Amino acid sequence: MSVSPIIEKVQKLLALSKSCNANEAAAAAAVANRLIDQYRLSSADLDADVEGELEPIEEDSDYLYQSGKITAWKQTLVSVLVKHYGCAYWNDATYASGRKVTRYKLVGKRSDVGIVRYMFAWLTAECSRLADMEAKGCGRVFVASYCMGFVRGVGDQLASSRAEVQKTATSNAIVKIDERESASRTAMYKLHSNLRSSKSHSQARLDYNAFSMGKVKGSNLHMGASLNSGGTKMLGK
Repeated sequence: MSVSPIIEKVQKLLALSKSCNANEAAAAAAVANRLIDQYRLSSADLDADVEGELEPIEEDSDYLYQSGKITAWKQTLVSVLVKHYGCAYWNDATYASGRKVTRYKLVGKRSDVGIVRYMFAWLTAECSRLADMEAKGCGRVFVASYCMGFVRGVGDQLASSRAEVQKTATSNAIVKIDERESASRTAMYKLHSNLRSSKSHSQARLDYNAFSMGKVKGSNLHMGASLNSGGTKMLGK
């Protein structure tokens, strides 16, 4: 099963999600993510019906995100997306002109990697657009807190989406989907045995008012609402 037709449908729906009509926008975003979750469960069912995997886990050929400075909310968004879509990632950092450059690389099934790439591009653009509308001029801490709240809201919606779609999924498909993240992580450490698991703790200040505002916006994307029907460039393969 190719992910490309699904991404094309998602592109059209997310174009509608920029509509001035709030209900139309929310419905479009909800159906877009529901399509993705249903596609992944369907492909997992196919994997369960054959001997071996139809789609192997592999390392992406390009970087998802590169920056001379780690942006906390973008790093958190990457973590949220790879967990939801069954991938793994690491910081393949390097130095350029004396500066450390962060470079996030993905490992996973090609379709899952393509989805992470697409959703990361769309959600970072949406977060920046909303922050520019509602937090611009309020200071660096306010903006960063707003964006972190947005990511939290998105994460909550993705979790709701998965729970909703799994109500009608087969047990084999659910097991296959739940196994993808750990399988991708295992493959990553096998490909790069020098990698070490580490947890970074941000000491950044947090404006809780801004965080709450951002969380409301992230939650209001309604990415996983219970719906029965349904211009960003795709970065996947």
